[in-house]
Amino acid sequence: MTGGSTDGGPPRVAPPSASRTGERILSSGFEAEAASYLQQRLRLVTGIGGAFAAAFYVLAILAGDGRENSPLDLHMLIHAAATLSAAGLCLALSRRTFSPGALVAMDGAALAIPMSACVAIYALIYEEGTELVVPIAGLFLLARGVVVPSTARRTILFSAPAAPALLAVQLAHGTVYLHSGVPVPVEHFPNLLLWYHTYLALCVALAAVASHVNFGLRVKAYEAQKVGQYVLEQRIGAGAMGEVYRARHALLRRPTAIKFLRGELISSDTLRRFEREVRETSRLRHPNTVSIYDYGRAADGSFYYAMELLDGSDLERIVAETGPMPPARAIRILAEACRALAEAHELGLVHRDLKPGNIMLCRQGGEFDVVKVLDFGLVKDLRAEPPVLTIEGEICGTPQTISPEALSGQPVGPAADLYALGAVGCFLLTGRGIFDASTGMEFIGHHLHTEPIPPSARVEGVPADLEAVLLSCLRKDPGQRPAGARALHDALLRCADAGGWDGEAAAEWWRGRGAAFAPAG
Repeated sequence: MTGGSTDGGPPRVAPPSASRTGERILSSGFEAEAASYLQQRLRLVTGIGGAFAAAFYVLAILAGDGRENSPLDLHMLIHAAATLSAAGLCLALSRRTFSPGALVAMDGAALAIPMSACVAIYALIYEEGTELVVPIAGLFLLARGVVVPSTARRTILFSAPAAPALLAVQLAHGTVYLHSGVPVPVEHFPNLLLWYHTYLALCVALAAVASHVNFGLRVKAYEAQKVGQYVLEQRIGAGAMGEVYRARHALLRRPTAIKFLRGELISSDTLRRFEREVRETSRLRHPNTVSIYDYGRAADGSFYYAMELLDGSDLERIVAETGPMPPARAIRILAEACRALAEAHELGLVHRDLKPGNIMLCRQGGEFDVVKVLDFGLVKDLRAEPPVLTIEGEICGTPQTISPEALSGQPVGPAADLYALGAVGCFLLTGRGIFDASTGMEFIGHHLHTEPIPPSARVEGVPADLEAVLLSCLRKDPGQRPAGARALHDALLRCADAGGWDGEAAAEWWRGRGAAFAPAG
């Protein structure tokens, strides 16, 4: 297919600059990606925090003597309320998707709930011995920083209020009692405060660093898979010089296929030609032609273009896995391909590499067996299977379907596409090519000098009228082939089997076998 990395991962692009990290990244397509990840992290931290608080609540009641830590004590009620609030947040985050703004607010609430409970309980049982409250509060701050991705500024903003609130409680009482109830001497009180708040300051600082690193790694992971306005998700095809990836538009969330041509393997002149051909191909509007959305250069120099993601597979794979097609189905497929070619030819565009691997059969818009013609002159030299031919440095086509005029150096026009489509038709009916050959040179000799093997000589049941139409496409002289794609379309529809494969037959086939040809991911 087309090009990227050789290790199966997305093509490398330049890392984001410092100006694109932090809060500014939230205004880009990363916002939705970050929101999804933030929601997962908040669900995790509220779930674990709620479970931890519930366990601590039960242990506190079991450790009490009936009078201490009664479920009706105010500090225990506050503990229970915080636990239920965390559980409620976790449940809400599990049931629906929230906007980025709402998730930021919920992030603040997820930290404010345990911090507020700690301060309130600290104030209520201060004189009973509370040396565990401040360490527990610090652990909550650290846990949130480690688990939840956030900018350092937001982490400090959410975490900093805990220290002055706890300090206010401490100053209001004027002394601190340990768990045993033994009071700390007044002269040691300042040192204890210093220890507590140094600990809290360190917790806030570490939480800010942890959340910032978490956030930054997420940004880099996102940017490493981002090309232009597209986010790469999964490789779905590969060839000798390139790869194709399933992707989505960062803002529109539209499923897309991204095809790469590796810049280091082709010349600047070839890249300019590809760019020109992409622009020309984007003019095609026929529903049987794959739609091209965009094109450009990645940071590593590779050229890419974005096209619609198709739900189906190419004819080469379908025939290889399910066998030759009935004549009626082949007629329908070839006729739809003719419609795509007719538009291209009228715009002066010649495919020049039509083959089973460049025609896809898809499900689209509730319709089945929708034909999509791919790669109008774009990547005819970039598919490893089968190898392509090059004449005097010019890319001409694929050995099994290349026209005689392309091999002999004559001008290549629309008739070359009809020759290739005739070869595709024979393949659909037989599962084999029009010649028995195994090397490129053998194919060259056959295309130039040998009459193609009729489909009826390979399989039984090929209608004579359909075979005659296909063999007329395979004549050596371009002038003896059908007058054009529309003429070939009409000739196919005049065959006796035309119309024998309708939408119901196509739907039944896809219901039975279509799952095997669904796109990956």
